[in-house]
Amino acid sequence: MSGSLIWNGTKSYFSKLLLSQESSHDQAYISAAKFINEWRTGKQSFAQETSGSTGKPKTIHISRAQMIASAQRTAKTLNLEKNISALLCINPEFIGGKMMLVRAMEFDWNLTLVCPSSNPEEYLEEDQKFSFAALVPLQLERMLTTDKGRKQLNNIESIIVGGAPISAQLEKEIQSLSTQVFNTYGMTETVSHIALKPMNGMNKSDLFTVLDGILVETDYRNCLRIKADVTLNEWIQTNDVVELKGRQFKWLGRADFVINSGGIKIHLDQLENQLSQLLATEVVLLKKTHPQLGETYVAAIVNKNDSTIETIKSVIESSLTKYYKPNELFLIDTLPRTASGKIDRIALYEKLNIQKH
Repeated sequence: MSGSLIWNGTKSYFSKLLLSQESSHDQAYISAAKFINEWRTGKQSFAQETSGSTGKPKTIHISRAQMIASAQRTAKTLNLEKNISALLCINPEFIGGKMMLVRAMEFDWNLTLVCPSSNPEEYLEEDQKFSFAALVPLQLERMLTTDKGRKQLNNIESIIVGGAPISAQLEKEIQSLSTQVFNTYGMTETVSHIALKPMNGMNKSDLFTVLDGILVETDYRNCLRIKADVTLNEWIQTNDVVELKGRQFKWLGRADFVINSGGIKIHLDQLENQLSQLLATEVVLLKKTHPQLGETYVAAIVNKNDSTIETIKSVIESSLTKYYKPNELFLIDTLPRTASGKIDRIALYEKLNIQKH
């Protein structure tokens, strides 16, 4: 184990990292150091909170063998060699952050750890170079807003982005980067990603490609099922509706994020993306009961361009048929988010004083 963790410019080899160093450091370092030391002792099972991708959030146990299998698969797929430099700027408490630590320890990487924040730019030197990094969409979006952030992103050879959906607007902005950007598909139950989608460059695609050794199928709802060594060779049932084409699939949305409005079935994930692209800003849709239609939805729109409700309503009405139009529009400055960077819809219901469907 000749790799190292770099924190605030100080390099500590994984094999020599001491728990006694924790007291004077940030929570991100404490979490990383604790996991590294547990791994180094040969611990075989790790408790991990799920995000709710396959049901209600819960604590599951992931084996060391599952984590190693996932790390090896990622390294092979992305041609990540030993002794490279990598960046960890997502929370090491979550599976995405833990898997960056496992990859670094298994392949002797020099891993730079910075405080998890919505914009890692402030913790990085402008000319720092990395072979690999993992980001959440919000971090990528914020870094793309400045010249310094763009330069930092282009100094990374390969970036994986996951943990939350990538909006149509962010996908458009990604095209300006020279670095390779991959959207990931996976969850805690699959020990990080099991499929990748190139977001830019010559191989840009609308489809996720399933990694080698992963079995996939769909159920009667066209929801994805996954089986591999990372799931202990048991089928994992998701609520993600997909269009499966051999070893590739197109993500259509979540089965539990569909409404029946007056007999019209509306996939809110797809509509959310369509409206984000149309309005060139973040749009979040929330389910709402309706006395006549049964179900409808409201739209919360991040007001980036000082638009008015009337202007936005006019744009939407000229683009959507009446069956797909929102019941109500809300302009907001920012979206509430969870610790992992996902949009906190429960908090948004409360913020807008809407009764949860």
